Amino acid sequence: MLPALRGEEIAAQVLNASGGGGASIKKYFKLDTVKFSWVDDYLRDEALRKKIQGLNDKINEMHNSPMHKDELRALFESTIDQINNERRLWFEEKLKAVQNRKGRMIYSDMLIYNASLYISPIGLSKGDIDQIFANIPEGVKQADITTAIGRMQEEVAEIEAVIEKELSPRSRWLYREDGEPFHYPQGCRWTQYVNAWKKIAQRFDGPVSAEGVPVQNEHEEAAYYALGLDKIQKLEPLRKPGQVFGWANSRANDN
Repeated sequence: MLPALRGEEIAAQVLNASGGGGASIKKYFKLDTVKFSWVDDYLRDEALRKKIQGLNDKINEMHNSPMHKDELRALFESTIDQINNERRLWFEEKLKAVQNRKGRMIYSDMLIYNASLYISPIGLSKGDIDQIFANIPEGVKQADITTAIGRMQEEVAEIEAVIEKELSPRSRWLYREDGEPFHYPQGCRWTQYVNAWKKIAQRFDGPVSAEGVPVQNEHEEAAYYALGLDKIQKLEPLRKPGQVFGWANSRANDN
């Protein structure tokens, strides 16, 4: 079950409104759209989540770090021992079958025509292995990988705790019938409002509210620029913000 509040879909009501005067959508979000007191927290939350994403990317990179050559060599030598042991067991089983008169003695044609049944020996000397690993990069020890990942996971947990404690007021979230909030970002009113505002702002040629009209006061104008809505890529054809009475028009008359 997903929340009914979808910013981009709600924005379509504004963009499809007739007459260029926008549409009344702010009421759907149940947020402070006069002083926009939540915007600073939204921006802080966004920065922290980007930091989490960066740490998770580094964690993935660490998981994929090249194996240290000493550990790779130990694994390789263990594999050689295993292969050669399996080869010996293959011969052992074949000879037991011959001994019990249930199989034929091994001969060259058998090995040639049944190559998939035969395990070839790996006869590399210590000197051969030394030469192979002389040209292999150093890599990273597993203990160092584990330590680095653990440290970054702790940092992620600390950031998540800050988000939970300081940036998750009840008014931020949409809640399920059982009282639990929907997951971010679907259940975040801040995010859904900003998603709607971005979709609308990219279709207008000046500072515009989430309802397609000129920004209504200095707080909304400050939020518009703080959210970087003046810098998003515009989509042609651009529209003029709808005309409203109030702060925006009075500012224009003062100039």
